[in-house]
Amino acid sequence: MADVGLARLGIEFPSPVVLASGPAGFGCELASAMAFQRLGALTTKTITLEPRRGNAQPRLVDCPAGALNSIGLENPGYEAFVERVYPKVADLPVRRFFSVAAASVADLCALLHRARALDGFDAIELNLSCPNLGGAIPGADAATVGEYVRAAVSEANLPLLVKLPGDSGNLVQSCDRALTEGASGVTLINSVRGLRVDWTSGQPFLDRMYGGLSGSAILPIALARVFEVRRAFPDVLIVGTGGVNSLGSLLEMLMAGADLVGIGFGLMVDPELPQRLVDELELWMDELGVRAVDELVGTAQRGGLDVH
Repeated sequence: MADVGLARLGIEFPSPVVLASGPAGFGCELASAMAFQRLGALTTKTITLEPRRGNAQPRLVDCPAGALNSIGLENPGYEAFVERVYPKVADLPVRRFFSVAAASVADLCALLHRARALDGFDAIELNLSCPNLGGAIPGADAATVGEYVRAAVSEANLPLLVKLPGDSGNLVQSCDRALTEGASGVTLINSVRGLRVDWTSGQPFLDRMYGGLSGSAILPIALARVFEVRRAFPDVLIVGTGGVNSLGSLLEMLMAGADLVGIGFGLMVDPELPQRLVDELELWMDELGVRAVDELVGTAQRGGLDVH
């Protein structure tokens, strides 16, 4: 039987399918419906040092092949997370990535210093790419990436994954700086900036006008970013996220170079999608005689799939 598990960073992942930060919340709401034991990991909703109310309504609009959101990292803040949410997250039978963001390097250091006391997480995901906060996106500037990653590595006691944008800045340069400063891997990509206009009023739908586009519409963008980073950094851990909602798109992401594949918008449409993808991947590998997921990762870089 095919083995859908894989080992990275000294961690054994049951499968390459992970829940991306955001749509899965903190995972607790899915506990009764999700076969967490089959998943690679759960990435928590992004936490900041202080609570964030998020952006004003309206902040979600339907799009062809996806959705445009302007949530704005709404979250309870670190202290409330630890008090009310963390005990439930820690009980889930799954690997866990703790997603964090900060408006300044000082806030990031304070947050990660406190987070050293938390047990049960396998990695930190540093979100430097949310498109819905206003101002410059930190992940779009390699020097800024370096400052944040250097600070995070000095405070974190877990492997650091850096979530970078797919539509701004020089991604390879940002990845290079993140890895040089001690990051263990990268998550590619966040939602990409978009706009929709209500043609009955002539006004943008979203209160902040622009939002982050997610869903299958961004799959080709995510694949291109994963492919170019895998080509530039053959050994880096990549979590590929963006537009995966079927076995075919999961395989594309793995073959482009992702080690782990994040499911975000697809989970909102179909909560059973992540575990079904694991089952379908295992069956497909059995049918083709592919013994291990490592045989799939980066095949597009190596001239194609070598089936038995």
